[in-house]
Amino acid sequence: MWIYVWLMITATSLILEFITTDMLCIWFAGGGLVALILSACGLSWYIQVPVFIAVSLALMFAFRQMVLKKLNNKQVRTNADMAIGKEFRLLSAITFDNLGTIKVNDVTWNAVSSNDMPIPAGTIVIVKELKGNKYVVEPAPQDNNN
Repeated sequence: MWIYVWLMITATSLILEFITTDMLCIWFAGGGLVALILSACGLSWYIQVPVFIAVSLALMFAFRQMVLKKLNNKQVRTNADMAIGKEFRLLSAITFDNLGTIKVNDVTWNAVSSNDMPIPAGTIVIVKELKGNKYVVEPAPQDNNN
Protein backbone atom coordinates (compact mmCIF):
# COMPACT_ATOMS: atom_id res chain seq x y z
CA MET A 1 0.00 0.00 0.00
CA TRP A 2 2.79 2.45 0.86
CA ILE A 3 4.28 2.02 -2.61
CA TYR A 4 1.11 3.61 -4.04
CA VAL A 5 1.21 6.42 -1.47
CA TRP A 6 4.78 7.34 -2.41
CA LEU A 7 4.03 6.97 -6.10
CA MET A 8 1.10 9.40 -5.72
CA ILE A 9 3.17 11.85 -3.67
CA THR A 10 5.96 11.77 -6.25
CA ALA A 11 3.59 12.20 -9.19
CA THR A 12 1.59 14.95 -7.47
CA SER A 13 4.77 16.81 -6.54
CA LEU A 14 6.02 16.69 -10.11
CA ILE A 15 2.68 17.86 -11.51
CA LEU A 16 2.44 20.72 -9.00
CA GLU A 17 6.00 21.78 -9.80
CA PHE A 18 5.27 21.91 -13.51
CA ILE A 19 2.18 24.02 -12.79
CA THR A 20 3.76 26.47 -10.32
CA THR A 21 7.48 26.51 -11.27
CA ASP A 22 8.32 27.81 -7.77
CA MET A 23 10.95 25.11 -7.22
CA LEU A 24 9.17 24.06 -4.05
CA CYS A 25 7.41 20.78 -4.84
CA ILE A 26 10.18 19.10 -6.83
CA TRP A 27 12.10 18.29 -3.66
CA PHE A 28 9.18 16.27 -2.30
CA ALA A 29 9.26 14.23 -5.49
CA GLY A 30 12.86 13.32 -4.64
CA GLY A 31 11.90 12.39 -1.09
CA GLY A 32 8.93 10.41 -2.40
CA LEU A 33 11.17 8.49 -4.79
CA VAL A 34 13.55 7.52 -1.98
CA ALA A 35 10.61 6.51 0.23
CA LEU A 36 9.16 4.51 -2.70
CA ILE A 37 12.44 2.59 -2.96
CA LEU A 38 12.44 1.94 0.80
CA SER A 39 8.84 0.72 0.58
CA ALA A 40 9.73 -1.61 -2.29
CA CYS A 41 12.55 -3.01 -0.15
CA GLY A 42 10.02 -3.89 2.55
CA LEU A 43 10.94 -1.33 5.22
CA SER A 44 8.10 -0.22 7.50
CA TRP A 45 6.22 3.09 7.19
CA TYR A 46 7.76 4.52 10.37
CA ILE A 47 11.15 4.43 8.61
CA GLN A 48 9.80 5.59 5.26
CA VAL A 49 8.03 8.72 6.54
CA PRO A 50 11.01 10.25 8.43
CA VAL A 51 13.32 9.42 5.50
CA PHE A 52 10.83 11.09 3.12
CA ILE A 53 10.76 14.23 5.27
CA ALA A 54 14.53 14.28 5.80
CA VAL A 55 15.41 13.74 2.13
CA SER A 56 12.83 16.28 0.92
CA LEU A 57 14.02 18.97 3.32
CA ALA A 58 17.69 18.20 2.68
CA LEU A 59 17.18 18.54 -1.08
CA MET A 60 15.20 21.74 -0.63
CA PHE A 61 17.74 23.43 1.65
CA ALA A 62 20.75 22.19 -0.31
CA PHE A 63 19.65 23.04 -3.83
CA ARG A 64 16.66 25.41 -3.96
CA GLN A 65 18.57 28.70 -3.73
CA MET A 66 21.18 27.54 -6.22
CA VAL A 67 18.55 26.43 -8.73
CA LEU A 68 16.49 29.62 -8.31
CA LYS A 69 19.61 31.74 -8.83
CA LYS A 70 20.45 29.82 -11.97
CA LEU A 71 16.92 30.10 -13.35
CA ASN A 72 16.50 33.79 -12.49
CA ASN A 73 19.87 34.81 -13.89
CA LYS A 74 18.34 35.83 -17.19
CA GLN A 75 19.45 39.31 -18.08
CA VAL A 76 16.81 41.30 -19.90
CA ARG A 77 18.38 42.87 -22.96
CA THR A 78 16.94 46.16 -24.17
CA ASN A 79 17.50 48.34 -27.20
CA ALA A 80 19.50 50.65 -24.95
CA ASP A 81 22.02 47.83 -24.33
CA MET A 82 22.85 47.75 -28.05
CA ALA A 83 24.76 51.04 -27.70
CA ILE A 84 27.36 49.47 -25.39
CA GLY A 85 30.74 49.38 -27.11
CA LYS A 86 29.74 51.85 -29.84
CA GLU A 87 31.02 55.38 -30.46
CA PHE A 88 28.91 58.53 -30.24
CA ARG A 89 29.58 62.27 -30.26
CA LEU A 90 29.11 63.97 -26.89
CA LEU A 91 26.45 66.66 -27.41
CA SER A 92 27.00 68.50 -24.13
CA ALA A 93 30.06 68.43 -21.92
CA ILE A 94 30.41 66.17 -18.92
CA THR A 95 31.64 68.24 -15.97
CA PHE A 96 32.00 67.59 -12.27
CA ASP A 97 28.51 68.91 -11.58
CA ASN A 98 26.65 68.28 -14.88
CA LEU A 99 25.74 65.20 -16.86
CA GLY A 100 26.62 65.17 -20.53
CA THR A 101 24.31 63.99 -23.30
CA ILE A 102 24.62 61.69 -26.30
CA LYS A 103 22.09 60.82 -28.99
CA VAL A 104 21.41 57.12 -29.51
CA ASN A 105 18.87 56.18 -32.20
CA ASP A 106 17.31 59.66 -32.16
CA VAL A 107 16.92 59.58 -28.37
CA THR A 108 19.01 61.88 -26.16
CA TRP A 109 20.52 60.09 -23.16
CA ASN A 110 22.39 61.37 -20.13
CA ALA A 111 26.04 60.38 -19.99
CA VAL A 112 28.58 60.23 -17.18
CA SER A 113 32.32 59.76 -17.35
CA SER A 114 33.65 56.32 -16.42
CA ASN A 115 36.51 57.87 -14.45
CA ASP A 116 34.64 60.97 -13.17
CA MET A 117 36.82 63.26 -15.30
CA PRO A 118 35.28 66.06 -17.41
CA ILE A 119 34.87 65.44 -21.13
CA PRO A 120 34.28 68.38 -23.50
CA ALA A 121 31.30 68.58 -25.86
CA GLY A 122 31.99 67.25 -29.35
CA THR A 123 34.32 64.50 -28.13
CA ILE A 124 33.80 61.05 -29.61
CA VAL A 125 33.06 58.72 -26.70
CA ILE A 126 32.63 54.96 -26.33
CA VAL A 127 29.71 53.67 -24.28
CA LYS A 128 31.01 51.30 -21.60
CA GLU A 129 27.79 50.38 -19.76
CA LEU A 130 24.25 51.43 -18.96
CA LYS A 131 23.59 52.37 -15.31
CA GLY A 132 19.95 53.11 -14.69
CA ASN A 133 19.04 55.82 -17.18
CA LYS A 134 22.61 57.00 -17.86
CA TYR A 135 25.31 55.75 -20.18
CA VAL A 136 28.80 55.47 -18.74
CA VAL A 137 31.23 56.71 -21.38
CA GLU A 138 34.90 57.37 -21.91
CA PRO A 139 36.73 59.23 -24.67
CA ALA A 140 37.46 57.10 -27.73
CA PRO A 141 41.14 56.54 -28.49
CA GLN A 142 42.47 59.09 -30.98
CA ASP A 143 43.50 57.84 -34.42
CA ASN A 144 46.90 59.52 -35.07
CA ASN A 145 47.40 57.99 -38.54
CA ASN A 146 46.25 61.04 -40.54
